[in-house]
Amino acid sequence: MTDFKDPFIMLRRIFIDVNSYKITKLCDFTVITFHSLVLCLQLYYMIRHFDVNLSIKYGPITAFFLFMTVSAVLSGALSQDIFRAVAFFEKISWSLDVIRKEARIKLERKCQVINTCISCILLFSSTTMVINLPFCENQRYFFISNQVFEEYFGKWSVLLNVFYYSGVPYLGYHSVKPCFVFVYAILEIQLQFSLIEEYLLQTYETDYLESGEHLEDTQYQREIGEALRRCITHHVQLKKLIDMMVDIVLMYMPFFLVLGVFLLITCFAFIINFADTTTNTVKVQAFMFVVTALCNTVLFCWNGQQLIDVTNSIFLTLGGAPWYHWNVENIKILLMFITNCTKNDSIVLAGICLDYKMFVFRISVSYALVLFNLRKRSLV
Repeated sequence: MTDFKDPFIMLRRIFIDVNSYKITKLCDFTVITFHSLVLCLQLYYMIRHFDVNLSIKYGPITAFFLFMTVSAVLSGALSQDIFRAVAFFEKISWSLDVIRKEARIKLERKCQVINTCISCILLFSSTTMVINLPFCENQRYFFISNQVFEEYFGKWSVLLNVFYYSGVPYLGYHSVKPCFVFVYAILEIQLQFSLIEEYLLQTYETDYLESGEHLEDTQYQREIGEALRRCITHHVQLKKLIDMMVDIVLMYMPFFLVLGVFLLITCFAFIINFADTTTNTVKVQAFMFVVTALCNTVLFCWNGQQLIDVTNSIFLTLGGAPWYHWNVENIKILLMFITNCTKNDSIVLAGICLDYKMFVFRISVSYALVLFNLRKRSLV
């Protein structure tokens, strides 16, 4: 196979390759350490001055910073596993040149459309991050760090606030990084499955000679056998790559399950209790944040569904093979390939993610209503 030219190189450069530099690792360590210490100090302050109103008001931002910090820690901890999966993919990947020109142009156009959509989502996410940056007018309304720094550090609080707020974009990048790394991996695997499908269709093309002549043509039978073996080998390697992805996702999921529930509880509680007292600027910021989260969720789910569809297409393509032109050995290889396609690992992965999202949403709404009732009783 020829060298693979990555059509999704933008995602790889932004969310994977950039983390291989020493300066990036140093920034990760500095920002994560500083914000982890600040989070501990904030939690100590909120416990010492415990109040239901205080917890509900500053809970969403505190939970979001906790979510971003843990995301950054997990990204660093699992970076070796991610680089190992990328190296494995580079070793097994097929180039677009293995298929005919018409099919290659179709896949290239599809990749361009996907890249355009992802670029729009990234641009919108960046705009949301800029709009939600802690400017002077909303620092004290949302962030408890001002009070914490002033109480414990006095005149040095201004400098600490600068360090604290300057790390917001960096942590925001780490909060979306796991999602887009996963999207990149699914897009690449989906493309490789599409190449297998197109390669099989290209292999099936015959000059419609009599079946007896095909059975006697040893060169034709040998080429069919080699093509089927090559596709089976690549299919098995891609399933191994999916297993590697599942292992990484299962490492992330317990942390994001707990943090996702905690974040949504605090957000719902804030909306229920303070929605009528917030300014229009705050409402616009919250709306942009919700739309960004929905866009990322839609991209995530659509991407997984596309993987399921393309793996099912391979099974249907194998079912339409002109096996009546093949000898017994090639028919056995075809049956082996079909058997290997009956177990769809991508459906298992998509089911795990869907169950996770539904569980997080249900439990978050329940606990948000509990906090609402607690605040009502505290005001009576």
